Amino acid sequence: MKKVTYLFGSAELINIDYQTLQIFKERYFSFLTDNPFPKPPGTGAYFEMIHYLKRKDINNPQKIGPYENITIFEAANRIASDLVIINGIIQLVQNNPLLENARFTLRLGILHEKGKGDFTIHLENEDFEGEAFNVAPSFLNVKLRNTISKWNKEDNREKLKYILVNDEAFEFVTKSPDERIFRVKNWEK
Repeated sequence: MKKVTYLFGSAELINIDYQTLQIFKERYFSFLTDNPFPKPPGTGAYFEMIHYLKRKDINNPQKIGPYENITIFEAANRIASDLVIINGIIQLVQNNPLLENARFTLRLGILHEKGKGDFTIHLENEDFEGEAFNVAPSFLNVKLRNTISKWNKEDNREKLKYILVNDEAFEFVTKSPDERIFRVKNWEK
């Protein structure tokens, strides 16, 4: 089975400035426009929907947004998280003028690095790691617990500075349970 591929070069997302991040956001949305999600099956029968959402056609790898050879289900999850990262960092900078001169490394979708978060903010001589996710309100507490637990190990404890989460995940929570949480509004725009 062929692996999922990312249609951006990974080097495009390393040590970029705020302006480059904004340009990248425009390109990302161009990929979403140029490679839309395929239309669902007409009948909505359970087996058709399961196949539609969770299976790849190995003879016809499809492009969805910035991904190729991906299931619809997986593309939706990755794209939603990517947009929380991209828009979350932009909103962080807008809310914190100290970050205007920072550089950013993004690890979207399939781009992961051991010991690093979903993104790194490089500011002066320090690196700050960040995690990000797009989650349903019913799954927020589990996802937060897992994320915080992952970073609470001895050598990682001080590295995690930001946790970006889609704002609507807090439907049943009035106060963010961790000061590192940044609620990303309008992540889809």
